[in-house]
Amino acid sequence: MCRGSLVLFVGLFSVFFLGRRLLLHQWIALLLVTIGVFIVGLSNVYHGADSQSHVRVLGSEAIPKAQNALLGITLIVGAQLFTASQFVIEEWVLSRYAIEPLKVAGMEGAFGTLISAAGILIAYYSYGRTPQGMNGTFDVSAGMATILSHNDIWTAFVLFAISIATFNFCGLSVTRNVSATSRSTIDTCRTLLIWTISMLLGWEHFKWLQLLGFAVLVYATLLFNGVIPSPPFLTTRQEPEVQTGREHVLE
Repeated sequence: MCRGSLVLFVGLFSVFFLGRRLLLHQWIALLLVTIGVFIVGLSNVYHGADSQSHVRVLGSEAIPKAQNALLGITLIVGAQLFTASQFVIEEWVLSRYAIEPLKVAGMEGAFGTLISAAGILIAYYSYGRTPQGMNGTFDVSAGMATILSHNDIWTAFVLFAISIATFNFCGLSVTRNVSATSRSTIDTCRTLLIWTISMLLGWEHFKWLQLLGFAVLVYATLLFNGVIPSPPFLTTRQEPEVQTGREHVLE
């Protein structure tokens, strides 16, 4: 549910740091995107509530479910802040330098691999190879052995890397040609595709509340990106043409 905050963070950062000007109907659309994602997540809470009052994290002592939920919400919102910052910085770079999205995606992947490798090694040698961390999340040797000894996991690993690379390239292309805020609204609609495929595979059951949430999400995305006209009561007089953020690229 908290993932819907991404579009609001990107919109705010674009206004504050990139000097964008969002119209009234665009702000309403961003709010509707957040509400749509919230409704989708809310349906899972109602239909998939866990009967256990305590959970365990990384083998630690059981902690209250409410406390764990608060920690999860905090981590998710923090992650959305970092993602929103990434989207806005990418737009800033692509709008001011003659660099192709494919090259940016490659550079991000290279630096991400180096940083992740360094973090994995630090976590492994400081905790993963200790008796407490053995066969746990930070045990790199056990993880690599599992990946290499199971063809299904290895295949999924390679396909996942290819899909993420393609996803990042397409996202950067949208950022360059439209804006980071438009990218965030389109990106949020990925959940609709995942939901549809999950139902076709039998992994998800149809819920009317989810359908309502996705309907709000799709409408808000189309409204923000100008695919459908905004309602008259959201359109101000002499409303200027929607800015996509690309006007200053050649300045």
